[in-house]
Amino acid sequence: MPDEPITEDNRVEKPEAVKKSGKVSRLLRGILPWVITALIFVFIFRRVPFSEIIAAFGLVKIYLFIPLILIFFPITFISDALSHHLAFTWLAKRTRFFEVLRARGASFILGMLNFFIGIGGIGYWFSRTKKVPAGEATSAIVFVMFMNLLSIIALSSVGVVLMPEVHLSHFFTLGSEGHLVRIVFITLMVLFFQIFIWVRKPEAPLARWLLFRGPFKVFDRVRFHHFAIVFGLKSFSFSSVLFGIWLGLKTFGVDLSLISIITYVPLVLLIGSIPITVFQLGTTQAAWLFFFRDLAPPATLVAFSVLWSFGFLVMRMVVGLACLPRALKDFRS
Repeated sequence: MPDEPITEDNRVEKPEAVKKSGKVSRLLRGILPWVITALIFVFIFRRVPFSEIIAAFGLVKIYLFIPLILIFFPITFISDALSHHLAFTWLAKRTRFFEVLRARGASFILGMLNFFIGIGGIGYWFSRTKKVPAGEATSAIVFVMFMNLLSIIALSSVGVVLMPEVHLSHFFTLGSEGHLVRIVFITLMVLFFQIFIWVRKPEAPLARWLLFRGPFKVFDRVRFHHFAIVFGLKSFSFSSVLFGIWLGLKTFGVDLSLISIITYVPLVLLIGSIPITVFQLGTTQAAWLFFFRDLAPPATLVAFSVLWSFGFLVMRMVVGLACLPRALKDFRS
């Protein structure tokens, strides 16, 4: 079946048995993240007493913490919307920045439950409003997600290089430092090699069939400067968040080195984005404990990460509700 824009006319009616199976599947997908989130927190509370976590909330200087959320959330929101705007315009069809901004904001309502559902929402909007084939809309979003991953790993690699206790020679050792160096730099090399292949655009039919199909359908339209510009945007956005987190920990009385933040927090963000929990909770707190357990009090780490996630969640909800009416109007027009 050819790749087409998503419209009311090209939807195919499904058999009743398939509909029932789909309902059960959707129900399980809806319940499972809550179950996984609860199990992760049970595991955390077995390691860190709940009473200590509650007490750690009392450490925060809330009058300093809230302004950090109000400053750094808009930076991430605007840069993310701009990245999607550029990807859509370069790789599929021209869009206006503010309509993408509104659509991205409205997608936060869906994204509160699952990161990929939220991303899928903006792809659905783009396909419907711009009459763009669904495969091309999805592929443009994959480009943005790829740049998210590249920026996160690149920032972590900078931290690894700057950490005094970690050396590149640890790549060949079996300790925890060696694991960190190998994970970060092997991933970074694979990502850069993939960019090199996409930019070179091999002419061999088999190579093109493998490289420019499915989620990479529009990558044959990507040029090096596209990668460079979005990489710069994403790196600025994530760097701002890391700096905000570093300041946010200080409002809890935790003074971690900026280098440790640059090294480990990108990996925390990456783990937290795995779409298996609700509101990115549980996995985020577990990742904070794993990477920083020897650098700060565990209860304070959990309290900070929950409050930081909650602050961003509230901002996403406010922005989403503010953008939703106009985004729906754009969607229906």
